[in-house]
Amino acid sequence: MTIRQVLITSLFSSIASVDAFVTPSQISSQVVLNSAAASRSILRYPTPLAAEGDDATEAEAKEAAPEAELPSEEESDILNSPAFLKRKMEVLESDLAALAKEVDEANAVYLKGKEEWGPKFDLLNKESQVVQDRMAKQTQLGMETATLDVAGKMLGVIDNYERAFGAMKPSNDEEVEITEAYQKTYDMIMDAFAALNVTKVETVGAEFDYELHQAVMQLPSDEFDEGIVCQELAPGWRCGDKLIRPAMVAVTV
Repeated sequence: MTIRQVLITSLFSSIASVDAFVTPSQISSQVVLNSAAASRSILRYPTPLAAEGDDATEAEAKEAAPEAELPSEEESDILNSPAFLKRKMEVLESDLAALAKEVDEANAVYLKGKEEWGPKFDLLNKESQVVQDRMAKQTQLGMETATLDVAGKMLGVIDNYERAFGAMKPSNDEEVEITEAYQKTYDMIMDAFAALNVTKVETVGAEFDYELHQAVMQLPSDEFDEGIVCQELAPGWRCGDKLIRPAMVAVTV
């Protein structure tokens, strides 16, 4: 060990002896400054003992000069000392307490705003839901009205098809082919009606219903009881619960 290193070690020992009289916050800053200043002083003003060294010692001091700025082992021990760590914990706890206070203040502002504006927002949400429900009902009603209108206009075409099928009796292959072509078109229309929930009104064998049936005549019948529809003169149509056209029927007396 060189004379310079002995002097530095003695200096740090002296600093450590007064560690108990220095606050934790002063330890890290003051010791680092003292050690750096002491190192520069030793290198700048060598003692007579150091002057007796040879040129190799001076070269060694010059090479070690930059290393004096780096934290030494003693400084690292101070930074890891219980007193320093305790002070660091106190600072962190103080910061956490400050953050907790800010959070509490923000929650208080939120609760105050909720108390003031909460009922108003609830009322707006209810009104918005009512408007959405009304719009949905109007949309559904509009679709049903459009379906009733289109189906009602198609009923005349359906009646013509059914009267033609009842009157036609194909006598050759060509007429059979034509009849089958018309039948396919009729079936396509029926499929479209089924997709729109457009169906025929039940007639023969059903009890007469003033809302669905239009009685054209009364007939005696051994098959059906009184008040039962015994014959369909023209089919009736409905879309769901909406009546498009009542069925014209004959009722048993």
